[in-house]
Amino acid sequence: MQFSNPYECAMDFAINTDRNIFITGKAGTGKTTFLRKFRDETTKQVAVVAPTGVAAINAGGTTIHSFFHLPFTPFTPTPAGRSSLFSRIKMNNTRRTVILELEVLVIDEISMVRADVLDAVDYVLRTIRHRHKEPFGGVQMIFIGDMYQLSPVAKTNEWNIISDYYKSVYFFHSHVMQEYPAVYIEFDKIFRQSDNQFIKVLNEVRNNSLSSEGITLLESRYNPEFNPPSKENYITLTTHNYSADNINRTELDKLKSPVIEINANIKGTFPENAFPVDEVLELKEGAKVMFVKNDTETPRRFYNGKIGIITSIDEDQITVDCPGDSDEISVSTLLWENIQYNTNKETNIIEEKIIGTFEQVPLRLAWAITIHKSQGLTFDRAIIDAGKAFSPGQVYVALSRCKSLEGMVLKSPVNRDSISVDEQVAQFSSSKPDEIFINRELELARKQFKSNLLLQLYDFSPICETARSWYFATKGEEPSFNEETIPFIAGIRKQLKEIDQVAEKFRVQLKGIVGKEKVDTEFLSDRLNSSSAYFVGELKKLIDTLKKSPATTDSKSNAKDYDESISSIFTAVALKKHLIKATAGNFSVETYYTARNRFSTPDFSVKSYSRGKTTVQLKSNHPDLLNELVQIRNYMSENENLPPYIVASTKTLVQMADYMPETDKDLLKIYGFGKKKLARFGAQFLEVINDYIAENGLQSEMIHFKEN
Repeated sequence: MQFSNPYECAMDFAINTDRNIFITGKAGTGKTTFLRKFRDETTKQVAVVAPTGVAAINAGGTTIHSFFHLPFTPFTPTPAGRSSLFSRIKMNNTRRTVILELEVLVIDEISMVRADVLDAVDYVLRTIRHRHKEPFGGVQMIFIGDMYQLSPVAKTNEWNIISDYYKSVYFFHSHVMQEYPAVYIEFDKIFRQSDNQFIKVLNEVRNNSLSSEGITLLESRYNPEFNPPSKENYITLTTHNYSADNINRTELDKLKSPVIEINANIKGTFPENAFPVDEVLELKEGAKVMFVKNDTETPRRFYNGKIGIITSIDEDQITVDCPGDSDEISVSTLLWENIQYNTNKETNIIEEKIIGTFEQVPLRLAWAITIHKSQGLTFDRAIIDAGKAFSPGQVYVALSRCKSLEGMVLKSPVNRDSISVDEQVAQFSSSKPDEIFINRELELARKQFKSNLLLQLYDFSPICETARSWYFATKGEEPSFNEETIPFIAGIRKQLKEIDQVAEKFRVQLKGIVGKEKVDTEFLSDRLNSSSAYFVGELKKLIDTLKKSPATTDSKSNAKDYDESISSIFTAVALKKHLIKATAGNFSVETYYTARNRFSTPDFSVKSYSRGKTTVQLKSNHPDLLNELVQIRNYMSENENLPPYIVASTKTLVQMADYMPETDKDLLKIYGFGKKKLARFGAQFLEVINDYIAENGLQSEMIHFKEN
């Protein structure tokens, strides 16, 4: 199959395969447009992350570190490094569910992501998804960025820590990428510039291959004494913040009109490092400004990077006059959103939740801007002062912001010495495959995607691993649960294991069927139809068992963990049952995702927390005594400000109710009682028990007590 352009090919890879892809291209080739269109068209569960707050807001996602709760310290790909990483990640069940359901992770501005950060992402995904042998835990990765632009930042102390493990700081030297390279796709059509001569020079700068003709052309744009005419909206691109700020402040002070302060309206959670413009804008009539957001109206009046002069400011709006426009532009505040990913409890579909907003006029002073902040913008006229460029790619980023040579003035010279390309980047870029290879890979990946989706459907090992973690987490807190809890979870694990054993044998059969060069679709449908009855039936039994959870605990935190774990397993099992049943007659990528998007979690309610209840769901030969003991235990826990199970666990309460100890010596035999607990709480429990014995004419059962 042949494709007319790399853009179409990349979209096919992203939507119709599960292959990891690296999408790159020169400045202005449509990488951002691709991301927006992919999110609109895909039926997969997608999350978008970026290395910085501003990049994340611009991409409509969140930062890598906040999404994965990563620490900012370097990650070492060693057993000790992995153990340290996971011990420091505090991830709630909501985020774990998002990661479990995730199918595609897009990392925008990948050029700025360090190798160790990507390996940390790989490790977290494998661990939480219980798919340790698959890169990124089976999540499809889409990396977007231009390696010739802004590079990762590794301070000296950080590089000293990771340099023994990595050849360079770039993402492609991460261990996971070295072992599992992504498909390299380059967008080659430039939309920003149309002048072939200028495009040729930009390519030479990008590739560190500046020709004598290119030098001559750039020298023709060198004018260190240039002072732009006031009516022409030039912007100066500099390498450092202080330089841009000084230029903007100096020019603003020259204007005689009064300063107007416009305060942003910030709601919810919106970190300062992600503010798209200043929290307090200081503007004047006559100030040169740049729009920092695309217009939401049609037809579009302004775009990110458009420059103009403020003609008036009032309470509701600012009017900007842009050269070439017949009408002035009136603009008021616009909204930026900070999102968080969650899963819908009913459908288990990943959704974007707005956790904060930043409302401000979409303008910034535009006499000057840093090269770093100009990435992604387009300027008709720019003065470039890149003489103090401090990282590879800065000069290229600055030059490529311009639409044409005629609109560019160089304040400092650009020659072979002032541009640099990291040799590691050049070597990586030379690995770009040809079109024949990419098309062959795409055809193969499309077939593999269907097979992988089918085999994954009958893979119960991740649910088994989740149940295993649930079992041992609850086992570790066993004293706070009733006696039926651990056997119940063990029974769930047994049911799952039996289903998984049958499923594993069936997967072997499926691999044999789909692994052939020509798949017998009729035979495959027959096998899926005949097997679905078994799996649907067994999963229904498992669902019915999960609904009968007998667990009761006096610990609020343990109850929360238990309830979230069993709910997660219930949803995963219900989804498997739904998909197997829906795709049995005709399995395809389309039927799978149609069924997936129609899924709704069946009703399931479990509340294992028992504190505050007048009665408890515990079995005892003397239920009335048990309830009295629970009430006195809860009273003491509140009075002493202690968790209830620290005063007396459910197992302790049941033993006291069943055997009715009358003395201190008897009470020391009961589970959980030592001398300190006896001295602190024993007398009050014994008083309740002895009163119950006397009131009901009973005798202690301690004679029948058998110590464990």
